[in-house]
Amino acid sequence: MVRLLARYPIGRVIFWISIGLKKLSLLFGGFSQRAIEYPWVIESLRLVPREGLIVDVGCAESLLCHELIARGFRVVGIDIRDHPFKDKRMIFLKRNIMDTHLPDNTFDAIVIVSTIEHIGLEFYGQTVKDIHGDLRAMDELKRILKHQGIIILTTPYIGRAPLRINPFERNYNRQRLSELTRGLKTIKEDYFYPLRSGKRLYWLKLSKEEIDKQTFTQEAGIACLILKKIAKINSRCL
Repeated sequence: MVRLLARYPIGRVIFWISIGLKKLSLLFGGFSQRAIEYPWVIESLRLVPREGLIVDVGCAESLLCHELIARGFRVVGIDIRDHPFKDKRMIFLKRNIMDTHLPDNTFDAIVIVSTIEHIGLEFYGQTVKDIHGDLRAMDELKRILKHQGIIILTTPYIGRAPLRINPFERNYNRQRLSELTRGLKTIKEDYFYPLRSGKRLYWLKLSKEEIDKQTFTQEAGIACLILKKIAKINSRCL
């Protein structure tokens, strides 16, 4: 029993139960991006060195840190809000991701699940609007990432439609996503389109070319990217 609990601590178990519930909600019309994003992120972790040092960005409402630690990674979580669900073995920093005060070239990987689209907007505890906050945050993440380190990123995506910015989040189009990932090498990219059939929602996996041909009304798709730092990157002027 002790060995079983060590391998499957309660935080990790609840994390996977929550994913199961999110997948179940799709059958009844629920719009859950995490049902796709979390399994995709977990699969991508195979590219991170064993016992690697990972930053979990925007972690305050997430149990992902429990899964990362259970897999043997060392985890630093960053959020401007408190993290009531954090694993006691992680380091949690209540900081603005646009200015982390962390050293250069430190982390093997950075995981940022449906967070970048909120940065710089007056939501989730942010009190000052910065229309380029997402770009500033990515510059900061690139600074603290090691050479050859990776960023695992998921975010709402609407192909070649005009960029959408509402009080809550951005929906990225091709142009803005290219600006966001400037200076990084894309080593994997998957896209998912929300297809409804009756009440049920299917996340249809498409290529970049296929999703850029789709029409988006209210519901955005998902972009899932693995990005590698391959050279010294200068911060952009904004």
